[in-house]
Amino acid sequence: MLERGLAYVVLAWLQISARVPVWLARRASYPGGLLLRWFMRRRAAVVARNLRHCFPDWDAGVVAYWRARMFRALAYSLYETALSWCRVERSQLPACRISGLQHIATAQQQQGVLLVCGHFMSMEITGRLIAEQVPLYAVYRPLRNRWLERYQNTSRGRYTLGLISKRQPGQILKVLRRGQVVWIAPDQDFGPQRSEFVDFFDQPAATLTAVWRLARASNAVVLTMQPQRLEDGSYQIDIQPPLPGVHDDQPQTLLQAMNQRIEVQVREQPDQYWWLHRRFKTRPEGMASIYEDD
Repeated sequence: MLERGLAYVVLAWLQISARVPVWLARRASYPGGLLLRWFMRRRAAVVARNLRHCFPDWDAGVVAYWRARMFRALAYSLYETALSWCRVERSQLPACRISGLQHIATAQQQQGVLLVCGHFMSMEITGRLIAEQVPLYAVYRPLRNRWLERYQNTSRGRYTLGLISKRQPGQILKVLRRGQVVWIAPDQDFGPQRSEFVDFFDQPAATLTAVWRLARASNAVVLTMQPQRLEDGSYQIDIQPPLPGVHDDQPQTLLQAMNQRIEVQVREQPDQYWWLHRRFKTRPEGMASIYEDD
């Protein structure tokens, strides 16, 4: 009962938020970011650790500045989620410029496409905006609240060909072998069993091998998508050329190229990346945890 009641509160908030004008949502992201940082104090510490780890030249003041900006971006991403799930008409969504669509068209002439996206704050809204242009399936992580998951999947199902749980690799392969596009965000640390260590910001990061395994098994092309939230409230999506190493016997070439592309964008917009995640949780043998006090 509590689970269902919480879901109804969140859904009501989403419906209301989706009708807020952009200028008001942007202003509200400042106090919203402060509130989120207060409620998520443990995660705020993780954000600071990640930033210090990836940008060792930053002093405490610079780290605090970008952490505050990240929480404002997080607050605004909740508004973007409301727009994505609750606005039915494309004309009600923000403007978006997309470059590199030819890479998808070329790949789809013969093969399926894995469209890789990093965990950026605008991934929900840009996921919808790219889906308005490119018919695709989306891989998702199941939610703990089944009522929210049902609404999430119903909403996303309006503008995608369908959703596939990350727990269903066989279904992902089936779709890729039909020559379809599958959107996936694999840049998180889920332990050593399904990962290889490759560099991310010159640091060893456990990186999921799923993209390499799926592409190799289905002969799919792996493209990367870089979403950006611009200062004027519009969005830019860049589809980049295929990643190398799909047919290698080992995944390191593909995974390193994938991490490098994500890193390039993070350096351009440090506040837009999902630093809340313990990206360096899994460490090579003999290396101490960077989160041991969190």
